[in-house]
Amino acid sequence: MKDEKHYRVELHADGKKCTDGSRFSGFDSANAFFSTDAEAGSVEFNEVMDKAVFRTGGQEVDHGWKGWTVGELFVQDGWEKVSPMSPAWEYRTPTTMSHAVWKEVKEIA
Repeated sequence: MKDEKHYRVELHADGKKCTDGSRFSGFDSANAFFSTDAEAGSVEFNEVMDKAVFRTGGQEVDHGWKGWTVGELFVQDGWEKVSPMSPAWEYRTPTTMSHAVWKEVKEIA
């Protein structure tokens, strides 16, 4: 737990059940978030990632997606302060004036 890193995987819709506009069928993409101290590409890492992907993908299928494609993998690379010029400034409190910075994981061991 000491070396735990935070990850996100992009999921993209493979189609939507309702496309005539009569009801909302979800966004075109979603993120599956997970945290682990396992090395990227290891069996344990893949198990944790798969659990997050199937949880998030399943929720999206329940709400209108026909299926999903797994996109890029990102790791949290730190925190960045929110600029007063950002629209996000309006929705923050003094204790939460930062947001995560993500870096793409290009090579998995």
